[in-house]
Amino acid sequence: MTAGKKKIVRIDALLGEMFENRNWRQNLARNRVFDFWAEAVGKDIAAHARPRLVRGKVLWLDVTDSIWMQQLHFQKEDLRRVINERIPGEDGIDDIRFNLVANLPLSPPAKKIDREPGPPPRLPPDSGKLAEFEKLLATIGDEGARNSFRTLWLVGQGRK
Repeated sequence: MTAGKKKIVRIDALLGEMFENRNWRQNLARNRVFDFWAEAVGKDIAAHARPRLVRGKVLWLDVTDSIWMQQLHFQKEDLRRVINERIPGEDGIDDIRFNLVANLPLSPPAKKIDREPGPPPRLPPDSGKLAEFEKLLATIGDEGARNSFRTLWLVGQGRK
């Protein structure tokens, strides 16, 4: 091992070089399809197909049924063109392949809320504890402070 000066490399240059060497920039560009899919293909297609993964320059789509798979196969070149219009440079998709997935959950299930959640019901304070606390409050000379402490105590007691 030779004893020499080590060159300091800026992190942005190192990351830029790594992005180029591993084709990450192109892969990131192609994976933008996940962000614009529904907008690009329309709600009808998006309701029956969604991007699953991009491997190299091939986009894999999950499709709800064989009828839609056949229809999308006929529209493959149009889909590819629409997608590639949104991907910069020559980083686009070369092919689209389809994967039939029964019961494909295209969007997360909506949470059903029957009513708006509100504060928990307040329980009345224990009368014995309230009387004991009122005795402690009587030792405080300032009426505003007594009322504030009483309110805080009641709120704390009502959430048991």
